[in-house]
Amino acid sequence: MRAPRTQRGSERLIVTTDQAQPALARSVVRMRVHYVEVDRMGFLHHTNHLRYFERGREEFCRRREAAYREMEDAGVLVVVVDVEVKYKTPLRYEDVVDLEVTLAEVKHASITFEYALRRVGDGALAATGRTRHAFVSREGRVLRPPPRVLDLLRGDETHRRAGEID
Repeated sequence: MRAPRTQRGSERLIVTTDQAQPALARSVVRMRVHYVEVDRMGFLHHTNHLRYFERGREEFCRRREAAYREMEDAGVLVVVVDVEVKYKTPLRYEDVVDLEVTLAEVKHASITFEYALRRVGDGALAATGRTRHAFVSREGRVLRPPPRVLDLLRGDETHRRAGEID
C-alpha cells in the first residue's frame, strides 16, 4: 500500500489513502445463542462475543486444515496480543447468528482477523471485532510461521465441520 496522499484545501488538510487490501480469506460460521450465554436481562453477555470470535477463528482454521492443535503439536503457538470489540445490537437466547471471520492481514510473525456477527433472522449487525495474534514458540520466542500454515490460512475452505447449524 502506498503512503497517504495529502491535499491542501483553503482551510483544511485532507488526508486520503488507497483503498484497503481485499481480504485474504473468509469464512462464515453459523451458531446459536445458548441460555447459559445470556445475562439476567436476557442478552448475550458481552464477554461471550470474544468466545464466539474464538470459535469462529478455530473453525476458520479447521476448514483450511490448519487446526490449532496441529500447529501447537508442531511447536507453533498462536497467541492473542490485541483485541477490539464494538457492540452494536443485542442478541438474545435462541438467536441464530452468522459470524463472518476474515483473515485481514498477515505480517512476518503475526496475523489479524476481523469479525462481523449478524443475526440471521433480520441481518442486524450485533458486533464487529478484530484480533491480532503472534506466532510464538513454547518458550515464548516470536516465530515466523511455517510457509505451509500461511498457505493454508490464505487458501479456500476444504471442508465444513459436521454438526454446524445450517
